[in-house]
Amino acid sequence: MEEPPDSSLTGERMHSKGSIILLLALLMLCGPAMQSESAASAAQGGTYFFPLNKDIVTLDPAMSTDTVSSTVIVRVYEGLVGFSKEGSYDPRLAESWEVSADGLTWTFNLRKRVKFHDGRPFTSKDVVYSFERLLDPETASPRTWVLDRIDGAEEFMSGDADKVSGIKAVGKYKVRIQLAEPFAPFLGMLAQNNAAIVSRPAVERDEMEKAPVGTGPFHLKTRTDSEIELHSFDAYWKRDGFGEKLPYLDGITFRVIKEPLSRWREFRTGRLHHTDIPLGHLGQVNSDSELKAMKMSRPVLDMHHMAFNLEKEPFKDNTSLRLAFNYGVDKEGLIRTVKDGDAVKARSYVPPGIDGYNVKLPGYRYNPERARQLLRQAGYPGGRGLPKITLYADTDEDHRKVAEYVINDLKRLGIEIELKTLEWGAFLDATYNGEAAFFQNTWLADYPDPENFLYVLLHSSMWGSAGNQTRYGNDEFDEYCEEAGVITDWEKRIELYRQAEEIAYEDAPWLLLYFRNCTILKQPEVKGLTLSPLDRAPVLPGVDLREVRIDG
Repeated sequence: MEEPPDSSLTGERMHSKGSIILLLALLMLCGPAMQSESAASAAQGGTYFFPLNKDIVTLDPAMSTDTVSSTVIVRVYEGLVGFSKEGSYDPRLAESWEVSADGLTWTFNLRKRVKFHDGRPFTSKDVVYSFERLLDPETASPRTWVLDRIDGAEEFMSGDADKVSGIKAVGKYKVRIQLAEPFAPFLGMLAQNNAAIVSRPAVERDEMEKAPVGTGPFHLKTRTDSEIELHSFDAYWKRDGFGEKLPYLDGITFRVIKEPLSRWREFRTGRLHHTDIPLGHLGQVNSDSELKAMKMSRPVLDMHHMAFNLEKEPFKDNTSLRLAFNYGVDKEGLIRTVKDGDAVKARSYVPPGIDGYNVKLPGYRYNPERARQLLRQAGYPGGRGLPKITLYADTDEDHRKVAEYVINDLKRLGIEIELKTLEWGAFLDATYNGEAAFFQNTWLADYPDPENFLYVLLHSSMWGSAGNQTRYGNDEFDEYCEEAGVITDWEKRIELYRQAEEIAYEDAPWLLLYFRNCTILKQPEVKGLTLSPLDRAPVLPGVDLREVRIDG
């Protein structure tokens, strides 16, 4: 479905002098209310101090697979489309687009007068280059699935073609993309940071990590192991509703602070502009009027489960064992005692908040007797004969507490589990390469569609770093997901995804736990910050920082 052009661009072509005259006239006509709005738009400047809870793995959009890296990348780079504050699609480097009636041909009309950080003008050739680079086997991107439905992508990736036939520059400011078959969530693919437009000269200079060049609102100034400093890009294309330049901020300083209590202390002493709330502290926030006034919260499309590697013993070919784990963990107790009640029990694989959420799935209710019965069916009565299992998790303190709760519940069934924590990059490697048999499984939606949870995380073609770390495979599940992806009728799509989800529910490749809320504290001087359904505290990859400002 075509999205309207960005109406905020109507003033882009006005000279700055004319903009000032118009604003003064509006102020005199509209009085104090209008004055407060215009004053807000002028209150720009300052550096936003932004916490990260893990190390940044990469600044290359083609290589990004984790939320922490993404939250920096989306401020440096842009794609053809992005996400609005409510998770719908917004024009970015494409100001408008059209799709053919058969759903195969997508035509994107690009913005003019957009520049890269190095001053080079953005054109259709940059789109073709960036998309082909993502698909190029020499790039070795783990996210080729973002664009592999484009006609000719398969031949290009296999080396049978030297270009992707379905991506064409039609003049300097128009790109036409031909899909091999209709694919309903295609805009969601283009809105991901993996499909961001990169600078060919920066790639050829091998500077994607130390000197990335994008068209985004901020550009890299400095980078160390624990801090990244971004500065406002003076030639950024977008203006606010008054014609004032964006972004308002002078810059962003990302600080890697791994311990939740350390982030909390830094926030309380004014050295961070927002923070997540450590486990056990939400009650303190709610009972303190000053802290409570700083709290922001909303449900988001963010899961926290455990996962089984279905290629490894003891979980391979043992559905009863996997179901025993699901019935043996008290999710309500976990949410109440560990998560301070700030989460929703997972009853399904698709989260609430996405169209197509299946309210009919009951979830695996806590039932220790049922779990013991399933353990007997699995061949391990009372846990006897079951080897000690290693649960892999990252070093995040909150994640460790969740893992310890799960371990203690399963211990009551006679299941012995030891916890192995790894730094973020090493943890990803262990799960992507299949080393871990049982592991923490978190996922923040890339785009608000059931396909992003079912196809990406569970389809047999997506094993490993592509998304399906469990190595789950079920032919009937795959067929439902594949059919749903090419149907444009929304109701039919949803029904197919629900049928697929019910199969996964019976097979139990995951230990379902909960879907998170995004809850933060924000300093009072921070204005214009709005949480989106695609956010996770503290990294907030979905927050649009272009219109965030610091007053005072």
